[in-house]
Amino acid sequence: MERRDFLAGAGALVATGKGLRGLAQDDSAAVRDTIRTLYEYYAALDKAKYRALLTGDYLLLENGEVLDIEGDLALMPSSAVDYRRTDAFDFRSVRILGDMAYAVYFLKSEITDPEGARHRAWLESVILRRAGKGWRVALLHSTRLQTPAS
Repeated sequence: MERRDFLAGAGALVATGKGLRGLAQDDSAAVRDTIRTLYEYYAALDKAKYRALLTGDYLLLENGEVLDIEGDLALMPSSAVDYRRTDAFDFRSVRILGDMAYAVYFLKSEITDPEGARHRAWLESVILRRAGKGWRVALLHSTRLQTPAS
């Protein structure tokens, strides 16, 4: 093998590695965006758009219960109530494994509804599956964190 062929091959490998790393970073950003968008749709009480980001076999694990799509949607407040929600995410990990991904993050929410204003915090993990060029949520595991009394 000539030196020129070796350098060309090594250059191609380095370029490919950077390209794959760039794709993984793009996928990680898309996963985070999908999760943020899911919560935007929840805050907007838009059940159709929310459902569109879920897989057909989606499961929610929350409060010791296993809920399917319908069970999750039943938890969404009615659009007839005055409901406002602001969410802040602290992503700790996003991993892409081919057509599957998972994310771990802390979620803090400020919620105002007829019951009043309150602050909530959760530790959540999400498993997503690639759907075309985007991602859909297959499983959401939510653990509510207790906030200290003021």
